[in-house]
Amino acid sequence: MMRLARTQTLFAWLLVLAAVSMTGCKTIARTIGNPVITNNHQAAQTLIDIAGGQLDPAGRMLAASFANIDNLSQSSSFGRIASQQLVSAFAAEGYQFVELLLRNNVYVDQNQGEFLLSRTLSDISAEHNADVVLVGTYAIAERNIYVTARLIRTRDSIILASHDYAVPYTPDMRHLLRPERW
Repeated sequence: MMRLARTQTLFAWLLVLAAVSMTGCKTIARTIGNPVITNNHQAAQTLIDIAGGQLDPAGRMLAASFANIDNLSQSSSFGRIASQQLVSAFAAEGYQFVELLLRNNVYVDQNQGEFLLSRTLSDISAEHNADVVLVGTYAIAERNIYVTARLIRTRDSIILASHDYAVPYTPDMRHLLRPERW
C-alpha cells in the first residue's frame, strides 16, 4: 500500500514537471501567488497576445502610472504598482521599457506618479525614443477594482491592444487606493 502511494506521488510530480516544461517556467511562476499580481501579469500577457506582430520586442516602451477613471490627474499606490507589475511581466517576455522613475527630465509628482497625457504623448515618446506606451485606468467598485490597460503606438496614437480585467477590492487594495499616503 505504501509503495502504491509513493508511486502515485511520484507520478503526480512527473505530471507537474511535464506541465512546467510544456508551458514554460515563466508562465507558471507568474500565475502562482497573490491574485492582484497574477491578474496584472496575466493582463500583460493578454496585451502581448492581442498586439501580436504589431509589438516589436526590440522596440522601446514607456509605462505611465494607471489613473483613477473618475479623476484622470490622480493616481494612487495601486495605480503605480499595477503599472509596474505589468512592466515586470513584459520584461520577463523580453520587452524593453525605459524607466521613467530614474529620469529627471520627465515630470513625476511624488503623490501621483508619471502620467502620459495625450497632448504630451508624442513629445515624451520622441524624447525617450519610445515606440509604444503602456497606459491604464482603474475604477473602484464595491468588491472589485476594474482596470483597463492599453498599449498605444506613439507615432499615431493608435491603440495596439486593450484589455479589461478586475482585481479583488481587499483591505490591502483599500490601503493602496487611499488618495493621500504621504
